[in-house]
Amino acid sequence: MRRTLALLLLLGLAQAERLAVMGDWGQDTPGRAQVAALLRQEHARSPLAALLTAGDNFYPKGQVVERFLQELPPVPLYPAFGNHDAPNLPSQLKRFGLERPTYRVRIGSLEAFILYTEGDLLAQRRWLEEALATSQAPWRMVVLHRPLYSSGLHGGSPTLRSLLEPLLLRFQVPLVLAGHDHHYERLEVGPTAHLVVGGGGASIYPTKPPSPQSRALAVAHHALFLEVQEGGLVGYALSPDGRVLDRFTLRKGSP
Repeated sequence: MRRTLALLLLLGLAQAERLAVMGDWGQDTPGRAQVAALLRQEHARSPLAALLTAGDNFYPKGQVVERFLQELPPVPLYPAFGNHDAPNLPSQLKRFGLERPTYRVRIGSLEAFILYTEGDLLAQRRWLEEALATSQAPWRMVVLHRPLYSSGLHGGSPTLRSLLEPLLLRFQVPLVLAGHDHHYERLEVGPTAHLVVGGGGASIYPTKPPSPQSRALAVAHHALFLEVQEGGLVGYALSPDGRVLDRFTLRKGSP
């Protein structure tokens, strides 16, 4: 009996180390339905502890569509919010049980710090500095809508870079997840991997030529999966047909 309980506990801990991320997903397109199906399939294959979003949860003006939510795996959902969510932000906060769009959540060995790029950035920088200073999580990541770096048509935000990069460097944050541009990309800047995960369902579009920091780029619908393993934090982006768009491993001190 004790061995059985111990095995169940270990399995539960292992499951708690796997989560998925999608961005720019809430549009009624075949791509959204395909990504939702991919997430359900992956959850059935190996249970997800949680699902995070990088914003633009509902197009065009943030009005909640319950049908979209019901098509996702039945796991906790922790959203960031984007420019398309802003017109109906209060209703989304109520739907997701949140008091404010800036918050932190611990999921196993990972802690996510959710920022709202349409809000007061200076106040959020102060909040993030204190939150990172008090975090005890082995792995920390910042999730927001507008990217600091991107080869997409919107591109990276110089304002966000000037505000946040000193904190990312000081606290050695290994991962930043963003959306806004509708493609997948992994860029490496100092100790941080910046991922654009904006292919969750909205119409995709071409990018500019890859920036010097770009290490992987794909114009395709996708979801990102993160797993804490003994060797580090493993990430992989899958297209709806299961094709691996990118795979990487983050280790302490290096992207």
